[in-house]
Amino acid sequence: MGFHTIIKTLFEVALMGAFVLSLGYFFLTAFSLALSRLRNDPEIIKDESLYPTVTIQIPTYNELAALNCAKCCLAFDYPVEKLQIMIGDDSSQPEISARIDAFAAVNPRIEISRRGDNAGFKPGNLNVMLPKSTGDYLLILDSDFLPNKDFLKRLVVPVIKDPTLAGAQAAWKIINVHDNHSTLMGTGIVNIVHNVLLPFLKTVTNSCVFCGSGELVKKSDLIELGGWTTGALTEDVDYSLRAITHGKRIAYLEDLQVKCEVPYTPGDLFHQQMRWAYGVMRAFMAHGKKLFLSRTIQKRTKFAAFCFGSGYVMITMLLLTGILGTLNLISGMLGLDPASAQSPSYTIGHFVYDTSVNLLLTCGMLISSIAAGFINGFGFRSVGKLVVASFTVGVICMFFVARGLITASLGLPMKWFMMRKAGNEQAA
Repeated sequence: MGFHTIIKTLFEVALMGAFVLSLGYFFLTAFSLALSRLRNDPEIIKDESLYPTVTIQIPTYNELAALNCAKCCLAFDYPVEKLQIMIGDDSSQPEISARIDAFAAVNPRIEISRRGDNAGFKPGNLNVMLPKSTGDYLLILDSDFLPNKDFLKRLVVPVIKDPTLAGAQAAWKIINVHDNHSTLMGTGIVNIVHNVLLPFLKTVTNSCVFCGSGELVKKSDLIELGGWTTGALTEDVDYSLRAITHGKRIAYLEDLQVKCEVPYTPGDLFHQQMRWAYGVMRAFMAHGKKLFLSRTIQKRTKFAAFCFGSGYVMITMLLLTGILGTLNLISGMLGLDPASAQSPSYTIGHFVYDTSVNLLLTCGMLISSIAAGFINGFGFRSVGKLVVASFTVGVICMFFVARGLITASLGLPMKWFMMRKAGNEQAA
């Protein structure tokens, strides 16, 4: 079997895999569009005696944006006696810590937790705050998140109605969508998760996964399962898989949105997506076998877990399709395997046609991103820019995602990257 034949066969296999997954995303998109018509305003329970005690945890590392987040939390219309607000300051810059201390001095409800370093990254910070937390539930907010004053009242509704829940996850609303192609691409990725995948998981399994911020976590369950995995780059997915494996459920409130940002430079976006890919892969490597081989977990739950991780499988297939397709074209044109080489009559027109057909067969994720954007109030004016971003910034981003997946699969460590947020430049 010649080189060209091998490449062509591998290309066709990758293309078929990408096509099958693309069909899946077409189905998920149609399903989510139908569900979006049924959305209502998130519920509020008026009897405040039913509200659980909550500790708000804002982990931060050299981010003054945490003050904006804390300011929003101080404005919550939630019973003060049932609320604890804590900033976990891992900052290595004394001037940042000084600003945080000054903010806490004029807002005595704010408590500061420090440990002197950034060991174990965000989950290490959260684990240090855990024994200091007095609430029965933990509301975890990244520094760039800006919840409305009624956010917590609405977020606790599912756990009041069903105390067996491991917690509840709110949807994200990106506020810097239109800054540039990087923020468009980052928003497209977030929208797929929060407007396509998670609503599907909720409908199929009556559960979802935590997303790292805007999440309400039952403290007793977290302690029972050993706390956060120190050093995990996606501690949310890691804990979610552990919780699901132990038969616990997580509510998803697609009608309740919390404002936040995505990275506004290409480099930060690439590093974020590489980190997420690495973390999700490590989480599935650590807990996937137990989840998928369990005889007590329902098949639909296993299928939903696969759907959540399918985005990285899809990206891998698309990347392989692009690389192998290019090699297939080059080897054919160079005649490396004359018996299988492209016909001399194969023209640029044929190439453009074949490429266009392949793109149509594998564009399910792009269609999902566009549809999810409309569900989330994206607007027609950004569709063309999102397509351009997908074929420029998005293509480069796939290589970083692949790097994260490969690094994780080889068991190699991944550096933690600091993401710049505009909120740091407009601190309270």
